[in-house]
Amino acid sequence: MRWLVAKSSLTLFALITCSGLQARTAFAESPRWAAPPIEQAISIRDGHSEKRLSLDEFLVELSKADVVFLGESHTDETTHRFQLAVYQGLLDLKQKKVVLALEMFERDVQGQLNEYLSSEIDEATFLADARPWINYHEAYRPLIEQAKATGTPAIASNFPQPIRRRLAMESTPSMASLSDKEKKQTPKQYFPNSNEYWRRTDNATRGHQGMMPASSEEERLYSTQSLWDNAMGEACADALDKYPDHCVLHINGGFHSAYRDGTVHQLLKRKPSANIKTVSIVPALNPATSRMQGRSVADYVVYVEARASNIHSGERSVQIGRELKYRFHQPTEIEEGAEVPLLIWLTEDGLTAKEGMAFCKQRFGSSAAIAVVEAPFRAIGEDYAPGGRWYWPDTFAEDTSTLVSGVERIGAYLLRHFPIDADHICVAGEGAGATVATVIAVHSDRMKLSVVAINPRQYSKVKDLPLPLPEFFGDSPPPKRSLLIIADPAQQPWWENELVQYNAVEIPCHFQVASNDPWQCELQELNGVRDALGLATETATVSDSTKYILVESDSARARHWGRLQAYSLSKQGESAVIAASSIPDSTNASKVSVKISSTAVMSDGIIPKCPGPFGGTTILVLPEEISAGDIEKWSEVEANDPLTASSRFHRVRIATTTGEFAVSNVLEKLRDQNRKNILIVPAVFFADLPWLRTLKESTKEFEDQMTLHWMPGLGGRPNLLGR
Repeated sequence: MRWLVAKSSLTLFALITCSGLQARTAFAESPRWAAPPIEQAISIRDGHSEKRLSLDEFLVELSKADVVFLGESHTDETTHRFQLAVYQGLLDLKQKKVVLALEMFERDVQGQLNEYLSSEIDEATFLADARPWINYHEAYRPLIEQAKATGTPAIASNFPQPIRRRLAMESTPSMASLSDKEKKQTPKQYFPNSNEYWRRTDNATRGHQGMMPASSEEERLYSTQSLWDNAMGEACADALDKYPDHCVLHINGGFHSAYRDGTVHQLLKRKPSANIKTVSIVPALNPATSRMQGRSVADYVVYVEARASNIHSGERSVQIGRELKYRFHQPTEIEEGAEVPLLIWLTEDGLTAKEGMAFCKQRFGSSAAIAVVEAPFRAIGEDYAPGGRWYWPDTFAEDTSTLVSGVERIGAYLLRHFPIDADHICVAGEGAGATVATVIAVHSDRMKLSVVAINPRQYSKVKDLPLPLPEFFGDSPPPKRSLLIIADPAQQPWWENELVQYNAVEIPCHFQVASNDPWQCELQELNGVRDALGLATETATVSDSTKYILVESDSARARHWGRLQAYSLSKQGESAVIAASSIPDSTNASKVSVKISSTAVMSDGIIPKCPGPFGGTTILVLPEEISAGDIEKWSEVEANDPLTASSRFHRVRIATTTGEFAVSNVLEKLRDQNRKNILIVPAVFFADLPWLRTLKESTKEFEDQMTLHWMPGLGGRPNLLGR
């Protein structure tokens, strides 16, 4: 099961005033804004056999239990609608002999809860004194109002917060320090939770272990988690004694009752013969097609439509569908019946899938199928060109969870429709894309994968994700995955600490220090991917002379363009060519000129076309230091427009930084001609960013009335430097 369920949505929760037990829905006639009938928004499975049950069949099974635990995610709207349907259904089947118990109220407010249910106090007084959760109105009020309307008991089951906070302030928490009143509001006896439960707890908080001292058994016993579980387990046991022949329906967070542990374990310590049924409620984009995997988390698993979420950290949300786009390539020459390996590539932040495909096709296109995934969050970088972003720090878990599912679906689709070798699928990435790749290596459970992560970046949040523990795989362990990280030595200590934990959960992985030899570095990365694809590795080109393209910008796009051109030049000639961020320490290495000539851009495919369905104008901006003679040569490009020659919807214009042909003057003329879709491209390999910012500033007055696209240079055009 994925470590995180997709974040749900927001619709105003229909408050239900129930006058009878027959009605299970909020409205006789559903208005247009109503959520779908609950039966249509859920899929109920037997947690052991995976058999599907109808809601009525499910309720009959639950009605046979002494205690039913509903494990929830606290903010999901459909989850709360389903809980109400279960409560109402059990009230029907048990002739009102149902005790509602909730984690959301603490035991010291039981008196206020009783007084409200018996109408001794009004709702405002009750809410002022009972410390309800912030989402009470949207999530739990319908349950309490149902109990009030039917005159049935409700139990506040959780450990009192005021007492818990005071105990936390003590250097050694002691229950002996409690007053007689407080002792009545807290468990009479404390039982330890299981070792397996604490392993799950430690795994869920593994990213924060360094901030917490190691816990002894006694510290565990009186920790917050244990106090909650003991309090809720005892509350259920007491309810069975107080209300014989009743069914106790306990609402709690899913972790507390998963694998019949935690609160369930505490109840069984007190009532070992109790007939208990556990239910795990899982929000899902498509409940009907969601699948169970691994050891059974509960007696029943209920997938509910992730439609809306109520308030959490000041925000609400609705679930909307979105695509994860990718580009696909397969080799042109595949023998009949043959299968090819598949590379799924994740670019650095700031690049597009189109750029990533150009890179991958150069290196692997003749021998592997390639899928390059588009980063889901579009972004404009410092170079003003469109690119992508894989995740945000505050939503890292949600963002990467979605990407794991998305990459699995990409792989599954391609396996269904193309001759892909399922034993040789490699997920690889660079930078932030490499960070996502490591998450896929650990958390994917659909395909056999070899993952190569090259120079991961912004990866600290990886440690916050719990790991898939082998003891919960059951009879269906996930396919084998492996992970290779290639990065500089500074990253090694952090990753080696992390990889120890991955190896411990049966994911073979290792760290490879990136070569500091610029002539070997990319070859090392290339061979890491080729080996994962089952392809023969390559050796370095041996030559008396070597060349390099100096990429002085730290932009991901500048590096990308440099590598594209270096690889192309290497394949064209006998010299090895690399893209380097500094002058290589080699006496026989010569620098490749990246100056762009007016002659070179006349070749087909060098001048980029303005994007858009109806074409547009590409403005080539000449560098500041250009001579008058060179300006005259560039003017011939406009006069003999290669874009118009290939399409009447596209044209090129030449501009300078200042003077008569300044970009602003050219834009003004185009606006007067009603030409409003413009691509601005400096006529250099990759523009100096301060100069680019100056150009951008000079065009501000046109941004509202014209659509201005930017590209920071011509360095990404195919075979530019070989012309």
